[in-house]
This record gives sequence, structure tokens and C-alpha cells, in this order.
Amino acid sequence: MRNKLSGFAVPYVIWMALFVVIPIFIMVVYAFTTAEFEGTLDNFAAMGVYSSVFFRSFRLALIATLVCLLIGYPVSYWMAKEGPTFQRVAMALIMLPMWMNFLLRTYSWMSILENNGLLNQLLGRFGLHFQMIGTPGAVVLAGPPADRARELSELLRVQRRLRPSAGEYGEEVV
Repeated sequence: MRNKLSGFAVPYVIWMALFVVIPIFIMVVYAFTTAEFEGTLDNFAAMGVYSSVFFRSFRLALIATLVCLLIGYPVSYWMAKEGPTFQRVAMALIMLPMWMNFLLRTYSWMSILENNGLLNQLLGRFGLHFQMIGTPGAVVLAGPPADRARELSELLRVQRRLRPSAGEYGEEVV
């Protein structure tokens, strides 16, 4: 039986087809063809030239993941122990930057991290200055550590589920 509200999904399906599925299909066609649209695997044979870029990207992804684990989980655990009002405000503050356009977020980070940016102006008052823009540290800082909502929701669910059983065994609930 068809859902009565499924018609509302039509604009989303059209959007996804136009801006996700079709571009991916075009990339796959370009990857496996020449300029004359003849099938080839030569494009993949030349990928070794970019191996240093791949390894650097994987290294930065690993560092960003570790930063997320080291910062995100303790903050999420701390937030999970707070009251619901604090949790809602904190979640809004965490999620608000994710609502911005990616390009706008990138330019915001650039204005903060550049040589005469907000961070160096603040540090300059204390006689400090550092080069951050264009470094791997800037990639890690401006990347995924800001998105920690999933850990918080999972910690909240785990904490609520384990409270009764912890109390039954005489354990103090943290």
C-alpha cells in the first residue's frame, strides 16, 4: 500500500537525481572513457602520480578522526550528564555552524586563521604569532571536530538504558 505522503518525496528525488546521481554517472563515464568516448583504463594507470596526495589526505583524515575522538567523546559525555535545557542549548551551538554553506564556513575559517586574522590579532596582544593557514593543522581544525552530535545522542541513549541495571547491581550511577 502506498503512503499518502510519498508525493512529498518527489522534489527530493528530482533534486537528488539532478545534483547527485547524474554528476556521479558523468564522472564514471569520464573515468572509463577517452575524450572520444572510447573505453579505457588508462586514466587509472596514471593515478600513481597522485599517491602522495592520497597518502596525505588519508593521514589528515586519521588525525582529524583522532582529534574527534579525543575532544568529541569527553565533551559529549559531559553534555550527557547535564540537564535537558543545557543539552538543547549546547546541541544548538554545536549544530549551528553545520547549517552554514560550506563555502561560507571555509571563508569564515580563513578570516580566523590567516596571518592577520582574528586569532593572530588576539595572540598579537600577547606578543605571539603563528602561521596556521595552508597547513595540515588548519585542515584538521576546520574539519570534522565541530560535528559531534551523533556521539552525544548515542551517549544519552546508552546512559538512560544502563541506569536501571547499574542501580540493580548496587553500582553508583555516574
